[in-house]
Amino acid sequence: MRYREERATASPDLPVVRQWVERNPRTEARLTETVEHGGGRVVLVVNVPAHEEMVRARLEIPPLVRFPELLRFRRWQPGEQEAEWTLQWVLGLMRRQEDLNLPTKVTSTGRHPASGLIMITIDRVDPTYAAELEARGNGLTMVLPDPMNPVPLAVAGHWSPDSQGSDAANPTWVTVEKPRVP
Repeated sequence: MRYREERATASPDLPVVRQWVERNPRTEARLTETVEHGGGRVVLVVNVPAHEEMVRARLEIPPLVRFPELLRFRRWQPGEQEAEWTLQWVLGLMRRQEDLNLPTKVTSTGRHPASGLIMITIDRVDPTYAAELEARGNGLTMVLPDPMNPVPLAVAGHWSPDSQGSDAANPTWVTVEKPRVP
């Protein structure tokens, strides 16, 4: 017996849930759509890193939607390898940004202690660049809303994963500064 592959259509509740996620940025929620196993219906999955915020989302979102039975709430963290690859990509971008002549610079990056997402700060308000960084990060990057021009902490050319630190209570931020040539 052959199975037909049917494409599910977008959830009619997607705009409402997306608006809730956008109105509540402190939850750090990530919204995805997936097809329900065996049913072919589109399920909205709200991934929230902090348990308290996930509970709040479970209370607030269902009354807003037409199909609450198609909502799923999860506490989400990326895998170690996936997060490490994403962090390395951001660090590589930081090293090359002067050569690329980018108008907005990434000033620091590091793992969020609760969610495991790669947090990025930039040197000025630039919603377009922030959205591009988040899109290229495949849901693993989060650009912090306030620009930051920190005093460089470390790194002038070399970074190793050992310097990242794995203590979730004490996240390590890495700032890359291009070496100055006299």
